[in-house]
Amino acid sequence: MIKKLYLDDPYLQNCSSEIIEQIQAHSKTGIILNQTVFYPTSGGQPHDTGIINNVEVFDVFEDKNQQIVHLLEEPLKGSQAECKINWERRFDHMQQHSGQHILSRVLLKTNNAHTISFHLGEQSSTIDIDQTGLTPETIISVEQYANRIIFENRQVIAHVVSKSEIHRFPIRKPPTVEDHIRILEIKDFDYSPCGGTHCSKTGEIGILKIRRHENYKGGTRIHFVCGFRALKDYQEKTEILNQLSRVLSTAEADLHQNIIKLKEDLKARTGERNDLNKKLLDYEANSLFPEGKKHADIRLIKKIFTNRHQKEIKLLAKKIVEKSPNTVTLFGIKTEGNAHLLFQCAEGLPVDMGQLLEPACSVIDGRGGGRPQQAQGGGPAVEKLEEALQGAEDMLFKMIR
Repeated sequence: MIKKLYLDDPYLQNCSSEIIEQIQAHSKTGIILNQTVFYPTSGGQPHDTGIINNVEVFDVFEDKNQQIVHLLEEPLKGSQAECKINWERRFDHMQQHSGQHILSRVLLKTNNAHTISFHLGEQSSTIDIDQTGLTPETIISVEQYANRIIFENRQVIAHVVSKSEIHRFPIRKPPTVEDHIRILEIKDFDYSPCGGTHCSKTGEIGILKIRRHENYKGGTRIHFVCGFRALKDYQEKTEILNQLSRVLSTAEADLHQNIIKLKEDLKARTGERNDLNKKLLDYEANSLFPEGKKHADIRLIKKIFTNRHQKEIKLLAKKIVEKSPNTVTLFGIKTEGNAHLLFQCAEGLPVDMGQLLEPACSVIDGRGGGRPQQAQGGGPAVEKLEEALQGAEDMLFKMIR
């Protein structure tokens, strides 16, 4: 059986090994060694990366025969392997995983919240717990408790015991194996079966920061970072605050109130602008209505707009159609690289806007759809927009003959 050196010493960064076998796994070369420093993906913790004989190791996993497979970009020559892990990645995972054990214990002690699952991601880690309704005050209290345990620099000890010995430890969760059960103890605080890599003292975790929490599958998902990740998170947020302070010319302590005031001002200005836009659209609708072309009992208003918003033109068409039950609007909009068609008519007219739109969209190399009273579409052939509208007009007048 392969010797898992990372369990005996998670700080060991390299080793010499014998190549037991080279296999094909996931269309790549898989290497099986007699001993390894590489941690395989397991228990929510991702695998190590690094090199073997200067060939990059991009995945490590334990197969169904409990063999640890190292996936490489190319086969190795010879029978010896010089292994070296990516230490920065390993230590980062040790900080996150050790921090998770503390966080899970704190949540259990203070809120009777059991950890259902743990995921160590590239940017942030998460735990899912079986409780909901955590208040901001609870999160702050949990965070402070967890960091107090970290700052006490407690020892982290691994015990390997048999099933008959497990009763000696107040474990937080049952083990998933029957023998050689590895229990990770955070001195006099947490005891949990775990095969991951961990810091030797809690002080090495540095700091634990809960970034956010959310309802998830009947419980709560908590996002957190530890160690260097927490430092990076703090640096990024500090820079954001500095930038906001510079842009708003205000002190950090006043940012919250100033942003609220800006938001209220923006809401007021937006309301004023919307009122003005409605008045302008009313004026535009009144000015366009007399320009309509009459055929039989129907008034047609056809026009091409440039760089106007579709919602705005759709509202304009609605206002025009509301002025007379016998009105049809065929509107086109030119924007950079795109042409848009908006057709609308009053209910009860013997015409179908969707039927008009289909050939018009073909002209501008596009597509669209809609109902008898309203249809819209678009395409890239902006230069053919006028031709598309003219075709729709001709088809409309044939419908009402």
